[in-house]
Amino acid sequence: MDTSNEQMSDQSPHELLYTVNRRWDCLQAIVEEPQEKRALVDTLSMPRSTLDTVVRELEGADLVTYHDGVWQPTVAGEATAAVYANTVESIRSITAAGEVLSPLSGDHEVPTVALEDADSFPAEEPVPDAVLTEFLDRIATADRVRGVAPRALSGYTDRVFRIAADNDTTLEMTLAESVFERLSTLDPETVADRLQRPLFSVYRAPVDIEFGFWIGEEPDHIGLIVYADRGVHGVVINDTPAAVEWATDRYASIQAAAEELTPADVPEA
Repeated sequence: MDTSNEQMSDQSPHELLYTVNRRWDCLQAIVEEPQEKRALVDTLSMPRSTLDTVVRELEGADLVTYHDGVWQPTVAGEATAAVYANTVESIRSITAAGEVLSPLSGDHEVPTVALEDADSFPAEEPVPDAVLTEFLDRIATADRVRGVAPRALSGYTDRVFRIAADNDTTLEMTLAESVFERLSTLDPETVADRLQRPLFSVYRAPVDIEFGFWIGEEPDHIGLIVYADRGVHGVVINDTPAAVEWATDRYASIQAAAEELTPADVPEA
């Protein structure tokens, strides 16, 4: 009597996940290429006796089946393997992003969609701020960039505008009031000049978030800039539609209270 279907139905999702995790190398090999047992022994560098135990466990979970002398995945096995692989990759990206976002407080407002399938770039010594090249490079290739800056980054503000100008990138920046005050006090002439450029728009608004972020268009993506006590802790970049939608909504909520700046708003030197 074949009891595999009964065993499958008796397994909880957690038990099935445990089986897949324990026997992943074998399941992955069979999904990628159905094989005879002797071929699997070579593929996995596994003793035949051990392989017998592994494939029987996978068979008992209705993940693989033996047909015409070949071990092959069941429909459920193939689908489960795909979901498992995607889940592992998502967890890997979330974990990496979590390390970059670790300085944020518990009410950081960063949702899962911003972390899942993201690329993370932690700052590295001896020049942690060099990670901002990930932001600068994307300004150069995007048609349009909208950004929010709760803090000023010395030495990089001018580069942001110069790279946008050199590449005809439309740039819209929303600054915290304190950021605009600092920049316009340090270099009022340059700030006033930037506010007259046709491709540049600068706003000030109440910015109550701990991180900076930008939204790039063509190619569509978002980026989070996480600050350290001094400088930058890292950058997280995500090009999924869900992440872009979240950032767009968050930007709109900040922009709702924003005021566009003109050269007249810059204090005289």
